Amino acid sequence: MPIEIHTLFADDREAIEDLLDIVGTYEPSLEQIWLCMDAVWDQLGCDNKYVDLERMSQFYSHPVWLLNGLFIEQHALSLKNREIVSDWIAERGARRIADFGGGFGTLARMIAGKCPRADVDVIEPFPNQFAIQKSKKFTNIRYQKRLDGLYDLIVAMDVFEHVSDPLRLVRETAEHLRRNGIYLTANCFHPVIKCHLPITFHFRRSWNMALRMMKLRHLEDVCYGGAFRKVGDGGIIAARVVESVSRSSFLAAEWSNAVRSQLRVRTRIQDAIARIAPSRVP
Repeated sequence: MPIEIHTLFADDREAIEDLLDIVGTYEPSLEQIWLCMDAVWDQLGCDNKYVDLERMSQFYSHPVWLLNGLFIEQHALSLKNREIVSDWIAERGARRIADFGGGFGTLARMIAGKCPRADVDVIEPFPNQFAIQKSKKFTNIRYQKRLDGLYDLIVAMDVFEHVSDPLRLVRETAEHLRRNGIYLTANCFHPVIKCHLPITFHFRRSWNMALRMMKLRHLEDVCYGGAFRKVGDGGIIAARVVESVSRSSFLAAEWSNAVRSQLRVRTRIQDAIARIAPSRVP
């Protein structure tokens, strides 16, 4: 399905057209959207190993995120994931909900429609005016640049892989969650795009344990993430221990995998030489 751009503001429409020119189609695949995002990342001189906050701000306020939001609204799997999450949230009966890092607002609009009695805050430091306009059909949505007061439920989809210190951000945001409130996170700690920071990848094995140390107890898996109940006001020291061990174990495993890969390559080379000239194999 083509990306719908005719209703965009003129400046946004021109920017999206320029981005789609990169992939040469108005019906991009998910991989082509990632290609556009990586192209902008490189254009702005961003580096996922040495984070420059000014460059990162330029990246996350770039129209490529509007393109990403437009894509999500016509991508079957992305919509299905958000339907699953919004259905789960609707069953909880929360009255005050924050969609942290809510971006284009697709999930927030789904939640607002299914939870008409709930107030839904989209927490987005770089809001797009077109996204804000789309949200105005719901009287129970507002865009905010930061969390405000206490919430019954906070949801953060595809947020923590983008920040250099996920645990610090969890602690800061969980302070705005009521005791026994629910924190729902869904992360992609994998190198699918350049803005996923490698420093976070070890959390794919230890995220639940780290949050448990911060008094966020895992309730159940939801979609490709999990729901956590706040059972107290947790510090970060114990979570830092989990983080340190997790990172060390992850790096060791990565190094071991690299060594095994090199040994397999050497073995294949030796086997190939043996087939050609057996007497020359050392």
